[in-house]
Amino acid sequence: MTSSLSFMGSYSGITMDTVEQLIQAESGKLVQYTNQQTELTSEKNAWKDINTRLDSLYKKFDELKEAATFDTKTVTNSNSSAVTVSAGTDALEGTYNVEVTKLATSSQLTSGTIEAMKGVQKSTDPLTLEGSLAISSTSSELDENGEPIQTTFEITVKSGESLKDIVTKINEKAKEEKSGLQASIVDNRIILKDSNMGPNTIEVSGDLAASLSLNSDNPDAELYIGNGSMMKVNGIEITRNSNTITDAVDGLTFNLVGVSENNKVSTVKVAEDADKTTKAVQAFVDQYNSVMSFIGDQLDVGDPSAEGNTTGALVGDSSVMRLQTQLRSMMTSSSKDSSQSIKGLSDLGIEVDRYGTATLDTAKLKEQLAENSNNVQNFFFREEPVLDANGAETGETKEVGIASQMTTFINEYIGEKTGIITTKSKTIDDMIKGLDEQITKFNERLEKKRERYITQFTALDVAMMEAESQLSYLNSQLGTSED
Repeated sequence: MTSSLSFMGSYSGITMDTVEQLIQAESGKLVQYTNQQTELTSEKNAWKDINTRLDSLYKKFDELKEAATFDTKTVTNSNSSAVTVSAGTDALEGTYNVEVTKLATSSQLTSGTIEAMKGVQKSTDPLTLEGSLAISSTSSELDENGEPIQTTFEITVKSGESLKDIVTKINEKAKEEKSGLQASIVDNRIILKDSNMGPNTIEVSGDLAASLSLNSDNPDAELYIGNGSMMKVNGIEITRNSNTITDAVDGLTFNLVGVSENNKVSTVKVAEDADKTTKAVQAFVDQYNSVMSFIGDQLDVGDPSAEGNTTGALVGDSSVMRLQTQLRSMMTSSSKDSSQSIKGLSDLGIEVDRYGTATLDTAKLKEQLAENSNNVQNFFFREEPVLDANGAETGETKEVGIASQMTTFINEYIGEKTGIITTKSKTIDDMIKGLDEQITKFNERLEKKRERYITQFTALDVAMMEAESQLSYLNSQLGTSED
């Protein structure tokens, strides 16, 4: 091939540039193939972007299905140095005057000086103590029989074990028995503390109780009996064996952190958190606009009369046109359900202009939330019983509301297995693959034609060379004859 290329054009003047011009003239079909690939790739990317935006819109509606989006409460507190308050979704709006008069404390037994530790430097040094230790904790709470709840466990100490070993055994056994006791070492003395607050008692017996200075008749041992907390809510006195009280007011958790100074009352106000709902609705409106704006760009035909006019990647696509129409219809439709006071998004301050862009009047939305947040929540999402042909409940429920309608429709497009976009993407991939195969075959045909041209034009140069040689020979013979 190299010799052919170097020889070609020597007599005919037809070079590789000529061959490439001929090949270029015949490669118009290849340009069509590549243009089709470019268009299909743009179409696939456009659908991929729509899928991403629809998925985000789906998630915005999912948030509007959550009760917490509508039932969240805000809490203001005039004196958080005495009590902090948090509100659950089931808390009622209201004002509560809270005064903390006593904090709950835990019982604690501190041993006296332990004789065996005299002269010992570290709690890890071995001791000569040996025997058993029984520890009991009795709660002020009562069991189902009306008896105080008591937990007792026993440990065995061997000679050579250290004070730290003894305390470790106590803690391991206490945890195993779920007694709530926790042992520690301070200045070579054992401290037994009850993690459960209130007037609970701690008793230690066994032949090592006296050796460890934990026996009740030891004057050096100190037993502190804890107490329950006490607070007043709107004048009602409430006592509990904890500083975290969850059962005094439905939906409210009171964390007592300090005694109210000079009987200063904490004013706690619980109200609906309209801002959280408003933000969730605004987020849905913004994402809807993002979807519709992008769809509009993909369907834009531009100005057909303009030179170099560009159009959207999905112009004329019936699936995306249906998506645009249906989404807009859902945003502007009105419910015929007489049981619901809110009929459409316009009742919540959401308006859609003639270009399909939605706006939210937050003041109007907050008015509806203040009037009845449950009505707003039910408009977006609720569950209703399924009825049989006779109107009787079947025991099953169905999801209704605009959030449910929207997510069901959106899922027709973004479903992973059978969604319209998934199907579209697979079809486009197959078409691009088919074009790849056609391009490969076309390039193979062009390459064969290029080789054929080279062979033909090289043969032409050879023929012209031979003709020139023969002509030279004839001329030389004719010259000889004349002589």
